[in-house]
Amino acid sequence: TPGRPRPRDMPPAQKLLSLLFLILMGTELTQVLPTNPEESWQVYSSAQDSEGRCICTVVAPQQTMCSRDARTKQLRQLLEKVQNMSQSIEVLDRRTQRDLQYVEKMESQMKGLESKFKQVEESHKQHLARQFKG
Repeated sequence: TPGRPRPRDMPPAQKLLSLLFLILMGTELTQVLPTNPEESWQVYSSAQDSEGRCICTVVAPQQTMCSRDARTKQLRQLLEKVQNMSQSIEVLDRRTQRDLQYVEKMESQMKGLESKFKQVEESHKQHLARQFKG
């Protein structure tokens, strides 16, 4: 369907975050959803891809609901797990980006060294050729 990100179009970090969120929600869903349809829920946060399409939405009870409610506590714990995983994914993403930049820098340096080595090799061949002529 248009407007929905396809998994192959998503960056690996977003795929992992979405998968973890779905797994966590799947394990808690039957216990967390309100039993009374009149209970108010609000959008707590949502993640978007680079084109602004919604990937996932986390919902939480309205602030006026009892904070000792078991579902509220479970949802808070679930949200903490998602936030911790999000932070871990962000750290891994930064490390991956840093490592990739390092590899690209080293690749560039290796190409430069290879070019210099070829110049030295060619110069050496020319020098040997001059010695045999002389």
